[in-house]
Amino acid sequence: MQKLLALSVAIITLLVPAAAQAYSPEGGAIFNHPTGTYGQKWRLMIHVDKAIEHTPRGATILIATYYLDRKTSVDKLINAHQRGVHVQVVMDGNGDGTTDTISPPAQRLKRVLNRNTQDRSFLRACQGSCRGGSASRNMHSKFFLFSRTGTASNVVMVSSANLNRGGALLGWNDLYTKVGSPALYAKFARIHAEMAQDRLAAAPYQEDVFGSFRTRFFPQRSDGSTVDPTMRDLSKVRCRGATGGAGNNGRTAINVSMFFWGDTRGVRIARRLVELDRLGCSVNLIYGAPTRSVSDILRRSAKNGGVVLYDSRHDRNYDGQVDLRVHEKYLLISGNFAGDSSAWHVTTGSQNWAGGSLTGGDEVTLSVASRWTYAQYMSNWRFLTQVAARRVS
Repeated sequence: MQKLLALSVAIITLLVPAAAQAYSPEGGAIFNHPTGTYGQKWRLMIHVDKAIEHTPRGATILIATYYLDRKTSVDKLINAHQRGVHVQVVMDGNGDGTTDTISPPAQRLKRVLNRNTQDRSFLRACQGSCRGGSASRNMHSKFFLFSRTGTASNVVMVSSANLNRGGALLGWNDLYTKVGSPALYAKFARIHAEMAQDRLAAAPYQEDVFGSFRTRFFPQRSDGSTVDPTMRDLSKVRCRGATGGAGNNGRTAINVSMFFWGDTRGVRIARRLVELDRLGCSVNLIYGAPTRSVSDILRRSAKNGGVVLYDSRHDRNYDGQVDLRVHEKYLLISGNFAGDSSAWHVTTGSQNWAGGSLTGGDEVTLSVASRWTYAQYMSNWRFLTQVAARRVS
């Protein structure tokens, strides 16, 4: 009898449609592999697509993305809208204030979502920075929010990748997911609502703490070492005295994977990292698109036995143009940080280390104080040094 019952349960399980089975998005960090299998290349987009598929009627999807050219994602967003999901998208218009130059898939999504102004669905293509005003840079944030999807609610996803081909095939990217945090979700939702208005916000820069999470939304109105959040974080690092298994033999460890790194701000951060290496920190860096001034500072240090430096730029078809590199923007700190001698700190998001990313456009960073999250990112960092980057010696 027990065997018969077990067999019946197994048969029923096989017959239940996949969509009806319990689904909840995977929490924590995931990463793509642009030279791997299809699933590895598109892993971040597939992760977002699954959440879209499982969003029920009456729920809300809020998306901010710089580019949007993935037809599969657009199809799923349209399907969600047609079944009664409130789909609200803000993106960079990349236009001149009168004409959008967004991709054909994004244009199709815009036509569908904006057809009925009463159904709470829309696509806004901001002319310049959504919250920084049209005279500012652009909308460069990348986050995906779901009020409900599957069995999960209040889902926040923050990524270095857009919903586009380049995010899967041309760069190494990350995406961090937090499930079940109403306060964190509400903060992102409020920022998204401001972005949708496409006008200068009363307070463009906002910084808040939600338990082990810290959010920072840009642009700021001023620049300089004392107001730059990255410089403020690096000023809290003490290179000696790491305890509790953090750091490297008592030294604080700093690991970076950074796409665009330049301008006065980039030079300032590069010099601080070289200084921290001289003070005894273990500083390990991967870059994807440094300016000459930043590259010179870091290479000089690396060649003199200072920072450990990796270059991720690849020209795979030998046409003189870089077509693969890290596109992540994360900073990892393990050791003596912000008064905690056993800190495990991750900052990730959309912001590059350049002046325009600080004061010019819509950007978001999410900091997480978590040993488990730190371990996920460090595993990715080590993997990149093996398959994606070559050491500068």
